[in-house]
This record gives sequence, C-alpha cells and structure tokens, in this order.
Amino acid sequence: MTRSMKRWTALVALTILIASGCATTREGPGAAEMVGRGLLGLVLSPLMIIGGIAQGLAFLPYTVGTGLRELNRGLLDAQAVPLDDAYRATYGVSINDPRVDQRTGEVAGESMGYGRLHPEAMADATRALQRLLVSQGMPQERARHYVLGGVYTHVRTRGHILLSVAYRHPGSEPFRAASKHTGIVTTFRPEQRGWREPYPRDAAGQTVDEIIDWVALDYALLRQDKVVATLFVLAAEAVKSDRRADDYWQVERRWLAGDSARVMEDSRGRVKLDRPSPGA
Repeated sequence: MTRSMKRWTALVALTILIASGCATTREGPGAAEMVGRGLLGLVLSPLMIIGGIAQGLAFLPYTVGTGLRELNRGLLDAQAVPLDDAYRATYGVSINDPRVDQRTGEVAGESMGYGRLHPEAMADATRALQRLLVSQGMPQERARHYVLGGVYTHVRTRGHILLSVAYRHPGSEPFRAASKHTGIVTTFRPEQRGWREPYPRDAAGQTVDEIIDWVALDYALLRQDKVVATLFVLAAEAVKSDRRADDYWQVERRWLAGDSARVMEDSRGRVKLDRPSPGA
C-alpha cells in the first residue's frame, strides 16, 4: 500500500469515527460531551494516527485511549516525532524504562505537576518542548523562540484550559505589553505567570507571538503523562510543518468573554478530514 493510500485510508477511518461519535439523540449526551469525555475507551489504529497527526493539537483528545506502545508505533509509521523522544525531553526517561507503565504511560515518581495548577508547569512545558525541538535537530537559539502558552481563566471554575504553541519573537527576553486581564501595560519576564500567556503585539506595536496551533481541552487530561508527551509531539509536528493559526486571537477573545464551552466544541470540530487531491 502506498503512503498516499495509507493516509487516505486513515482519513476515511477517522471521518467515520468522528461521525459516529457525534451522532447522538436529543435525550443523550451532546456531541461535545461525547467527544470530550467519551474517548477514554477509544483505541486508534496506526492508520488513524497517521491521519490525525495532520490535524494538529486538536487531535490530542482523540489519543487518550490509545496505549503507549500503540501510539508510539503509529507515530513511527507516520514518520513523526517519536513518543520516546518526547518522554526523554519531558521526564528524562525512555518509554522502555521500567519506571514507565507500558499500558498507561505513567512515569513512577514523576512530579512535574501538569494538570494540577502547579505554578511552574507552563514554564516547564515550554522548556520540555524546546528540548524536544533541539533533539530533532533544531539549533538551540531558534528553539528558544517556541513557547507553549496557557490561558487559565476557566481552569478553577470549569476545568477548561486554552493551550497554544507560538513563535515568540522576543524569545526569552522580557517585553512590555498590555495585560489581557487588566489592560495595564506591564513588563513581562519569563519568571512571571503572565509571560506564559500569548500576546499579539507589545506596547510599541511590534509582533510578540505568531500562533502556530491551539487546542481547548479538559485541564484534568494533562495529569496523564502520556497526554502531556503527546501534546509536545503534536506541537513539534506543528512547528515542523510551519502551521499557522490565524484564528487564535478571535478564539481567545471568546474564551476570555466566557464562551469556553463553545470554544471547546469548536476545537474538537477542527478535526475535519477532507479527501486528498489526486496525486497527493
């Protein structure tokens, strides 16, 4: 089977999956709940993983129910960043390490604090992504410009988080910008939580962040080590493919205005699969 045929088969399979997951009655749970919470028992085939990677960070919730080795095998078949590399960059261990549960992907003794309102979690996540990019051959100086951003506005009240990966023009340097929560112009430094949110422009009108990709999801999913590592894989793949998410700033405005549930649904709806053009 050719590579293009494999990708088309994967797209068809995942299209059927999404259609069946969204076909609910008025009496039953809504599509957002079915897709957001009903994927724990879903196991993706390697071909479905190949098709899903191209969908970017929005594909992350669909990977929750797939075992560690199966997911890594699918990533290898797709010639994507290996999950093993993501574990090494994030937790300092191989997926073959005896501390790693081969079914769930949990790392024994891991205490990074993802998904638990750990103050340094987003900074740690950015450093892990940068290490992963360097391990894939990117010069360290360039890798410093790629950051993971998180908008925590609805984490405590609704359990929702808006995540993004961006190219940050100032890199790790401080910058001055208007706070999206107070409107006050502030100097943001890497050690401050506000630095870990994305900003379109600084106080002088210069571009700060170019958003590469984004996803809205249940914050509690980030307590799973495999989910966090997969997030970094998808982020690295988005960087490799030079994606851009020009819709992010409008999405963020809706999020800050309280429309997080609809944004979550829109995020899942971004996993749309179109028939590839002939010869693709």
